[in-house]
Amino acid sequence: MRKREKFENGIFTIRFIGDNLQTHGVSIYDLSHSLLSMQRIVHKAHLALNDRLVKGAFPDKEARKILALQVGERRRASDAFALIPMLSDPTVQEYIKKVAEYVISGIVSYHVADVLDRLKKEKDNNKKIFIGSIHTEVANIVNRIDASGGVEAISLGSPALQKDSIASFNSDSKYYLSALRDEIFLGTYQEIKGRVYKLYPASKIVAIRRKGGRTVSIFLSEEDFDLIRYHQEANPLFLFKGHPRYQFGIETKIITEFEADEIKYLGEKG
Repeated sequence: MRKREKFENGIFTIRFIGDNLQTHGVSIYDLSHSLLSMQRIVHKAHLALNDRLVKGAFPDKEARKILALQVGERRRASDAFALIPMLSDPTVQEYIKKVAEYVISGIVSYHVADVLDRLKKEKDNNKKIFIGSIHTEVANIVNRIDASGGVEAISLGSPALQKDSIASFNSDSKYYLSALRDEIFLGTYQEIKGRVYKLYPASKIVAIRRKGGRTVSIFLSEEDFDLIRYHQEANPLFLFKGHPRYQFGIETKIITEFEADEIKYLGEKG
């Protein structure tokens, strides 16, 4: 086996590992999917750092120039690529390092296969949303393993931050990422209020309308659901205390589902 060479430069590195890759390069299909996913993760990190990671959000033109990555170096070991910023301005380089730290903190959660535990412990809601939102991109990279291109494992690193390896993925990682697809995680504690306009007795869920017309599905205990179900007032206004519910791969802070630990009737006028 060839001795693995280290990269001295690169804000990120991506290394495709496999016996067949000693004699031929990684396929264009596998490479393009992986590089595009890394760029999307960088975009999401930028949005999260600026409190803008919501569905449909995208960095503006100037931000995209700053965040744009290019292949700066390639080595056959098995087949490895270093990604560097398109712009060489020192201010850009420093900002990209800040974004890279954020990216690493998210990817590592999937590498160690304890992302649900990490999300429970994370206090920063923006970081929670970011970690959950990159599931699709991380899965796109990991799904290159054991596909048709001869990739048996993938390793990510960040030489610019003195991290030769930040995450390594193998075939077991594919099953872990797939199992997470239908999982939910809870956001940080919040209080929201709205008028109840629909009830779902079988699942103990009520739907509320908030200011601005947004609707939210509230998951309740049986006791709290019955309190609302048998309330005398039509469309009663309630305060709900608890945590937003988010699905992996959804990039939004906007609350559509909420798990209530406590409820309070606010009266007709609130």
